Amino acid sequence: MPKIVDHDARRREIIEAVWALIARRGLDAVTMRDLAAEAGYANGALTGYFRNKDEILLAAFQHAFESTNVRARESIADATGLPALRLLCLEIMPLDDVRLMEARVVIAFWDRAVHDDRMAGVHESAMAAWREQMCGYLRQARRQGDIDTASPDDEVVDTLLAALMGFQINAVLLSRATTPRRQKAVLDGLLGSLRP
Repeated sequence: MPKIVDHDARRREIIEAVWALIARRGLDAVTMRDLAAEAGYANGALTGYFRNKDEILLAAFQHAFESTNVRARESIADATGLPALRLLCLEIMPLDDVRLMEARVVIAFWDRAVHDDRMAGVHESAMAAWREQMCGYLRQARRQGDIDTASPDDEVVDTLLAALMGFQINAVLLSRATTPRRQKAVLDGLLGSLRP
C-alpha cells in the first residue's frame, strides 16, 4: 500500500525551514539546495511541493501574516474595543523569540516586495486586513465611550501601524533599546492618548 503523504504538513515543514534559514543567514543566502537540506529533503525534492524558490518564498511571507492572525484570534477571543485593539497590536509586536523571528523574516522580505508585485500584494493585503480590523475595534471603542479623540480612525490606525512596523525594525536592529517593556509602554501611551 502506498504511503499517504500530508502535503500541507510537508509544505509547512519547508516554510519553517525557510524561516530558520532566513533568520540565521538572511534572505539572499537562501538557495534551493540550502532549503532542501534544512528541510531534510534531497535537492530537487521540493518541486513536488513548490514549483520554484519564488513560490516557496511567497508562501513563507504569507505564513508570517497567517501565524500572527492565528495568534491574534486566539488572544482576542471575545474582547472588543480598545482591549481587542491592544491584543492585536501585541501579537504583531516582536515581544518574544517567535515574534522576533517573524520580524526578521518579514523585514527580509520587505526589500524583495519592493520589486516583486506578488510579494507586495501579500503585504498590502495583510496591512489592509489589519487596518480594517483596527478600525472596527476603534468604532467599537467609540460606541463604548472608551475613546474620545477628534483624530479620524484612519489616522489613529496609520500611527499604530507605523509604530508596529518600527518596533519590528528596531527590535531586530536595536534590540537593547527596544525591549518588550518599552514597546508595551509606547503602545499603552498611544492607546491612552485616545481615552477621554
